[in-house]
Amino acid sequence: MKAGEKTINLLACIAFVLVVGMGMQAWELLTERQLTVEQIQKLQRKLTQQIRFADEHSDYKTYKIKLLDKQKKLEQQVEHNLNLNNLLQRLQKQAQAQSILLNSMQMEGNPVPLQQGLQLQTVKISVVGNFYSLLRWLRQAERDGCKFKELRLQSDMQAKEVLKMDISLELHTIN
Repeated sequence: MKAGEKTINLLACIAFVLVVGMGMQAWELLTERQLTVEQIQKLQRKLTQQIRFADEHSDYKTYKIKLLDKQKKLEQQVEHNLNLNNLLQRLQKQAQAQSILLNSMQMEGNPVPLQQGLQLQTVKISVVGNFYSLLRWLRQAERDGCKFKELRLQSDMQAKEVLKMDISLELHTIN
């Protein structure tokens, strides 16, 4: 029986070595599979990023056109504001030249687009001065292109020559 035991022990050792060898191969295959899965996930993330980037930038020409349109509109708004500001400053200087006190000057609403690149802006102004000075100032403002929408005169009985006037002007400016 000794020879039979030796054979069984030898076969058991061979089986054990084979099992250990197969276990090592299985471990190597598992590690290799995990590395492959990680590489696939990394490549998928990279591909997703590239697709997202391509989608965001595929319509670059349209984006650039929109950006240029926005820039043009902003430049036009700046130009409009400068034109309006120049008109209001001129009214202010003319009022000072006529010894008229401007109490307030206030924009009313947003500019309304008109035909041929014009815009209409309504401005409310409150002024104080004597009758003839106010009349000269109003005539000059009218010659400069201001249209009077509404005029309200108020007189103070204590100072007969001093009048308060609330004016609603319509200013036409280039768009």
